[in-house]
Amino acid sequence: MQIENAGYCKPQVEAMPSDRIEHDLERRAHDRIAEGRLPCPTHYRTWGGGGSRQPCALCDVTIRIDEVEYEIETRNASGVRVYRFHFLCHGAWQNACADTLPFSRPVVAAARAR
Repeated sequence: MQIENAGYCKPQVEAMPSDRIEHDLERRAHDRIAEGRLPCPTHYRTWGGGGSRQPCALCDVTIRIDEVEYEIETRNASGVRVYRFHFLCHGAWQNACADTLPFSRPVVAAARAR
């Protein structure tokens, strides 16, 4: 391979399809959080295991028994709620929550006392 201008290098690589899928899932998670369809709890319980043939809370596709399923249990005033996620969907939901929760944003220092 001959390089004519070593000071300039344009990458010839496109994003992997999985990167696009993860980006789309994270965007969907942000939308569902904003719509109130998915929570961003600060405290919840998580279990992992084989799929239960139930739909994923993020992508709505059935989680097959040969797939990993994450089960999230949240509690609030109305009771206990369970959300099921595929592996990638769970990661996208966690990333979206991290973007949404106040503690994930930079803290602005309070004005000094006079």
